[in-house]
Amino acid sequence: MRYFRKENTSAIVSGNLSYENVSDRNKIRKALIKEQSGFCAYSERYIKHTDSVDIEHFDPREKNTTNDGYYNWYATLHWLNSHKPKFIEPFLPILIPYDIDIKDRIKYEDGIFVPLNADDIEAQNLIDFLGVNKAEVYSDRAKHINRIRTLKALCADNDLFLRKMIEDQDNLSFATALESVFELDVDDLIEKSLAL
Repeated sequence: MRYFRKENTSAIVSGNLSYENVSDRNKIRKALIKEQSGFCAYSERYIKHTDSVDIEHFDPREKNTTNDGYYNWYATLHWLNSHKPKFIEPFLPILIPYDIDIKDRIKYEDGIFVPLNADDIEAQNLIDFLGVNKAEVYSDRAKHINRIRTLKALCADNDLFLRKMIEDQDNLSFATALESVFELDVDDLIEKSLAL
């Protein structure tokens, strides 16, 4: 799974943006999408202009409390947010999505996300809570990987393939799966695609 760094230098923090202030919500949403390089924090799918995107409160217990804030907010696709469980308690203890060790604790294998250590309850709870292996997400991810396989097969060489990958950021959706299947450095490709 991707690690979405949370920084005290975020425009959300420095701008003192508040979810409670309705006029700040669009600014928060845009800032989160930018910080997440244009990807849904949970599904890792590229967010398109026509997608409905929510400011997701990772821990629902904190919403509308003084504990809610930047470190609890993520930009997510509405569908995924609306299909996430309403209560976090059955999934505690849980790994936090901005935990720097997330890549060392969760891997993509055989089309699904699994903990690296089978005894890592926090990692398994995060996978289950976010629903990243739900049938619909699994299907979208598998179709995307197959499209990228076809693209790679049609490209005469690896340089052409990499150029095609960065021409459309949507190609970089499901980053962890792409890294696993194609041994790509998606962060590097995202950087190159943003420079276009």
